[in-house]
Amino acid sequence: MAYTFQKQIDFLLEYACPSIKYLVHRDMLNVPMNEPFMVALQNEILAQTNTQKHLSAQHPDGWFGHELHGIDGMDCHIGSLLNLGVEASHPAIQKAVTALLTPEIASTHKNWFRGGVALDAEGRGGDRAIVANILAMTKAPEDIPVYAEELSLAFEHLAAVLEYNSVDDFSIRGKNERYYKPHAKFPGANHIGILAATQGWRTDDNMKIAKAAIKHAYEIMKDVDEYITFKKPSEFGGGFVGPFNYNWQALKPLTEEQIVGIINSSYNFQFAFWLGSVTGVPDWIQQHNGTYEVLADMLDRNVIFNQIPKSALKAFKQVSGKEPNYRKKYATECDVLYAILRAVWGKV
Repeated sequence: MAYTFQKQIDFLLEYACPSIKYLVHRDMLNVPMNEPFMVALQNEILAQTNTQKHLSAQHPDGWFGHELHGIDGMDCHIGSLLNLGVEASHPAIQKAVTALLTPEIASTHKNWFRGGVALDAEGRGGDRAIVANILAMTKAPEDIPVYAEELSLAFEHLAAVLEYNSVDDFSIRGKNERYYKPHAKFPGANHIGILAATQGWRTDDNMKIAKAAIKHAYEIMKDVDEYITFKKPSEFGGGFVGPFNYNWQALKPLTEEQIVGIINSSYNFQFAFWLGSVTGVPDWIQQHNGTYEVLADMLDRNVIFNQIPKSALKAFKQVSGKEPNYRKKYATECDVLYAILRAVWGKV
């Protein structure tokens, strides 16, 4: 069934905040960013209190927040600004990229996270992967050395999947947890994320390998209900640290009953995290269209918002919220409506 979602778009353009209005015009209606009313919306976005909160976290040297990765990290502040509709070309974001790539500046801040060096040593997504992810988000040139190296490593991890037949081929079931075998390659969220955000690697041959590897990884992982952790080598102090695993289960098709179950999960953040994981999945990664068709039908029938418990709505605001003022009429509804519309846009 073909959907136009015109009613939903009209609602958002009437009641939503500048961020959502701008993103609808830019990403769904393909309005050029240099249109006068789009420039005006961009200025309104910059004046929003939630945008100002992130901008105020920038140091004079360009670094955002306290650390590289985390709630008060460079990746979080820059990602949040971009998600609010601030363009990557904005001077504050470009200044942050310069700070990130300038050792004399980056070294004066916590430009690392716990376990990052050990994860990098095994290509599992440490400090260097976070830097590359920020560069991908901000549409930086793909030939920047750390970016290009992480991109090449990401493709190596993806292609390696074709050598495996089961989860036991690249991981070990220990006494208390399952962890990656030493030096084993298998794509995590950081690897797939950087490949999804870039173009330079996409030759015809590489795309054939990528599609085959994703399909094979999905078949291996779709029913694996275990978190795979990373065991740090002894030279890095031993112990376990969690890498950025990809949510392969999110590629499985869901029924309406299963989606309602996620909405009403006892874990209040489940719906927000799940919706985020099924949003923006590139065609070469997507395995089924069923989830999007069901979501679109539910959206068209307007049967989602009223089923979301207040506790899940509160969690949703923390994870995916764009509205700066939840006292405003329809603010929460606009946040949820936009997120679902974005998830199904271009899929049905």
